[in-house]
Amino acid sequence: MIKINLFYILIILFQINVYSSFGINDTLPNVNHIELDPKTNFYFISKIKIEGNKKTKKNIIIRELSINEGDKLNKSKILEIIEEEKRKLINTDLFNEVDLKIKIIDNNEIEIQIILIESLYVLPSIIFELSDRNFNDWWENFNHDLSRINYGAGLLHYNLSGRADEFEFSFRGGFIREVYSSYYIPYISKKQKGGLELSFNLIDYDHLNYGITNHVPIFYKSKNSLKKEITTSIEYSHRESFYNYHYFIIEHNNFKINDTLKTLNDRYYLDKNMINSINVRYEFDRDFRDIKNYPLNGFRLNIQIKKNGLGIFDDINKWKAKIYYSKYQSLKNKTYFSFNISSLYSSENQPFLLYESLDKIRGFEKYLINGYSYLTYRNTLKRNIFSKTYSRDNEKFVKRIKNIPLSLYFKIFYDSGYVWEYKNQNNNNFLNNKYIYSYGIGLDLVTIKNISFSSELSRNSLNEFNLSFNLGADF
Repeated sequence: MIKINLFYILIILFQINVYSSFGINDTLPNVNHIELDPKTNFYFISKIKIEGNKKTKKNIIIRELSINEGDKLNKSKILEIIEEEKRKLINTDLFNEVDLKIKIIDNNEIEIQIILIESLYVLPSIIFELSDRNFNDWWENFNHDLSRINYGAGLLHYNLSGRADEFEFSFRGGFIREVYSSYYIPYISKKQKGGLELSFNLIDYDHLNYGITNHVPIFYKSKNSLKKEITTSIEYSHRESFYNYHYFIIEHNNFKINDTLKTLNDRYYLDKNMINSINVRYEFDRDFRDIKNYPLNGFRLNIQIKKNGLGIFDDINKWKAKIYYSKYQSLKNKTYFSFNISSLYSSENQPFLLYESLDKIRGFEKYLINGYSYLTYRNTLKRNIFSKTYSRDNEKFVKRIKNIPLSLYFKIFYDSGYVWEYKNQNNNNFLNNKYIYSYGIGLDLVTIKNISFSSELSRNSLNEFNLSFNLGADF
């Protein structure tokens, strides 16, 4: 077993080294076709003109750009620079469409026009969702029981003052009862590098997972509250550069647990019914993906370290560290390859309440694999088989959606991983402490703001076939 794992890790490290040598290629079309003076090697930006920002403040837009009025640009790099600026604005998610145009003023001066169509920033929502981890978990493990549906309402405003600040409020009923509220302002300093987020979350459970058998969660339903959880947190974010973020989070957790849970599972938690903990977390995110919602080029590195319990209440003592790396590379003929490596290590001797788990390997959606540590490696090879943009120039119903893009990708994938078992787990967890894998095919539909819908057919190492449906990119 050790030899297999070491070989597996060496293959991963080899691929990281190979693919990190590639640069990031543009996947967006050229900004425009202009004829630059062959005798002029440099151009000065005389003016940056912004149009269409009815809500968003100009300084928030300028903050995303690495160019300024008066800058001197090398002629050979102008289009590359403009494409990069366009990509930055798209990745703010503040705009449905972004267009940059270059206008030649004279022999060595240009004007850059930024034409924006803003998103709908106020999103009221009717919540009707599965309480389970995914569709397969609900459909197969719980016989698509409609009583396991959460319902409610919410409001999200992600440009409240025009400064890209976000306010969210929601409440849920049904399988759980929850109230959630948060406010995030990305820039609280003059240099616009520091941000702040405050959040409050209250969840009351009368249905609760208290154990696991054969990697299927076991739930208990009560007329009384089984667990109440209140979490308040404050997060400071520091934007070091366009691509590097640091996050510092401190939160307070309060749990109130019904004695029934400890009767059902003596390892659920300790003898206490009221649990308090102060938690701290640090996160580093380096994101060079071309389009965040559906990347085709670039890479992302994310590192997290979290400590639950600082010794103040002496209730919880747990460490957790996680690393996540994804690489995206365009090949020839509209073909793209991507891979992801994710690893977690946490404190081993923990009660069931604090267990870590893995359910991200395709083909194992219905299984909940608990473990204090895991290593996963996922691959996707995809090809664009259809792309078309439907213009709505003559439509007046939704003015903020001028064009509707549709792209279809056919993909094949191979996922694998290894999950190390908690020592106090049951012996029927047959997916722990062994190499697991899956492979399959799928289709991705990508539309407005690069939102994607995926359907996948897979076969796993248990020789089981699985059909799954997902919202969002592979990783």
